[in-house]
Amino acid sequence: MYKNAELFIWIVILLLVSFYQPAVAGEEPFSCADLLKLRIVGDPVISPDGRWVACTVMEPPDTAGGEELPNSDIWVVDFEGKQGSRPFAFGRADERSPRWSPDGRWIAFASDRDREDKMQIYRIRLAGGEAEKVTSFKEGISSFTWSPDGERLAVIALDPLPEEVELARERGDDERVIDGDDRFGRLWVIDSSTGEGEAITPDSLHVQSVDWSPDGARIAMVVSDRPTSNEMYFNSRLEVIRLSSRRRKVLSENAQGTPAWSRDARSIAFNYSLEHPEVTVAVPVIAVIDAEGSNLRFLGKKHRGSLRDPQWLDGGNELIVVELAGVIGKLAILSVKDDKVEHFEEILVPYYGRSVFDISRDGSRIAVIRGSAQSPPDLWGIERGWFGKKRKLTDANPWLAGRSLPTAQAVKWTSRDGTEIEGVLFLPPGYERGKRYPAVLEIHGGPMWAWWLGWHASWHEWAIPLACRGFVVLLPNPRGSLGYGVGFARANFDDWGGGDFEDILAGADFLMEEGYADPGRIGIGGWSYGGYMSAWAVTQTKRFAAAVVGAGVTNLFSFHGTTDITPVFLSKYFRDTAYRRPDAYRSHSAINYIRQAGTPTLILHGEEDKRVPVGQAYEFYRGLRQSQVPAELVIYPQEGHVFRKIHHQIDLVKRVIEWFERHLEE
Repeated sequence: MYKNAELFIWIVILLLVSFYQPAVAGEEPFSCADLLKLRIVGDPVISPDGRWVACTVMEPPDTAGGEELPNSDIWVVDFEGKQGSRPFAFGRADERSPRWSPDGRWIAFASDRDREDKMQIYRIRLAGGEAEKVTSFKEGISSFTWSPDGERLAVIALDPLPEEVELARERGDDERVIDGDDRFGRLWVIDSSTGEGEAITPDSLHVQSVDWSPDGARIAMVVSDRPTSNEMYFNSRLEVIRLSSRRRKVLSENAQGTPAWSRDARSIAFNYSLEHPEVTVAVPVIAVIDAEGSNLRFLGKKHRGSLRDPQWLDGGNELIVVELAGVIGKLAILSVKDDKVEHFEEILVPYYGRSVFDISRDGSRIAVIRGSAQSPPDLWGIERGWFGKKRKLTDANPWLAGRSLPTAQAVKWTSRDGTEIEGVLFLPPGYERGKRYPAVLEIHGGPMWAWWLGWHASWHEWAIPLACRGFVVLLPNPRGSLGYGVGFARANFDDWGGGDFEDILAGADFLMEEGYADPGRIGIGGWSYGGYMSAWAVTQTKRFAAAVVGAGVTNLFSFHGTTDITPVFLSKYFRDTAYRRPDAYRSHSAINYIRQAGTPTLILHGEEDKRVPVGQAYEFYRGLRQSQVPAELVIYPQEGHVFRKIHHQIDLVKRVIEWFERHLEE
């Protein structure tokens, strides 16, 4: 009897160990070609009765059929898991932004099925049938929301070009007046079945996002005076418009994201970019204000984490928010009364991105996008309460069970000034402890962004593809990153390439000291600010054996005058404009130290990039070549700061892997 009990205990232990082992065993490693197969789930919305969830599924393009871009379909999923998930509105066109009518009978969505890149609103009955077209705006719509009674839609539609301008362009007159061709997004209120209605905001106001008050009498709007990236990012405000009189009232001169009315219509929650009088870097917090414009409160100022996208729970005293706590993405409950944050559910998704959760009308159910380091995010259903259940509602990429994948873990190290730094470490499938591997530090963009413990396989997230080729990959969150509180996010103020670079170098030391990496085979790379830091690294040290500069800022002075987020972006980090502090801008520019470079460097850039103009790549490439440093420059036509075409995405990742393999081999 004793021996049987002992055997039983060992069997249980073995089963538990096998259950918790990371998913590394598979038929073959994940590869670049697998990027063609990935489905991405997002934008969940729960039906009014809580029974169904609509979401989007980004489908990979049919390259054999000549498709270059992925397309989004709408799926409907049974929250209780009794019926399987199913495509609901789908095809070769894009179907996005599913939104339930208040009675739950209809799903409205945006689609370009009639004209490519011109989204219109359609609606389809939950019971099925053909989709009905609701709007016919000449330049399409950007977003919409139902009125509480379901009879109207609030729609943001882009104003068309003046008729004389269109006629001139048809004649071949394609001149553009910089800062003179603004195209405003205007708020329309239309009939939800016929599409008839009118614009209710002037043609001199750009509307970015809206939410309808519960009584249907008012609409909260995040707006800016111009539709430029600089104005939208840095000079947006919160207004409320009363529909009966069209009178507008400014509630806050600072607002981001989508506003959210409380259920009693007394308060509005929104994202706020909080500045400091001396350290002017704006850091995201949650703000709540009374609907009449008084009692503005900031939530999350003292929290050691970052919060976004508030939605109200019943009672008006709590919000559910997306939280990044270190490298862990979570849902959290935020108290409006005392600013306390209660961690609710790990979801392991990035801080920035599309909508990732929705709450049922009675607050008892939550639909959320949830991922892991071995799986792209899927849709999950969570029931609140003591006996609440948690269900995985989609399995968008079942074929990944046949791939061997790396393991990932959160790691910490100490920077040279004593600051604790955190990151995510990816180890190759079949990693052998004690063996030293070639390693790559991939630096995130932003700089106010962060790596998270989750899925990292895309055109600009290289950890999984690199690890599956035998690299150890470290994703550091240096000072200036989100997820560690307001002070840490501001800690690279007037110091790009200073303390943050020391944090990264200390990460390279960590890889060597802990026995992960061969000291002579460590590379560095990244996109955007990650490209900036990689370019900076090769002009400051010879310790990296190879570098990849993706869409990197290499000359802060020229970048300040050419980016689409001038003049505010760099002015917030460097106290003033480049023309008033030229020495500060140049002293933090990699191009200023190009003669010190010696690291083989691959430079990748989109030709149509407005955020980091392609001239930054040419400057750095030619500087390296004229300094006799091995360098290669690849320009991708028709791509901006974010790559869209799948063959460009795959080519980029292949080049990254091949570059590091070539220069980090034994």
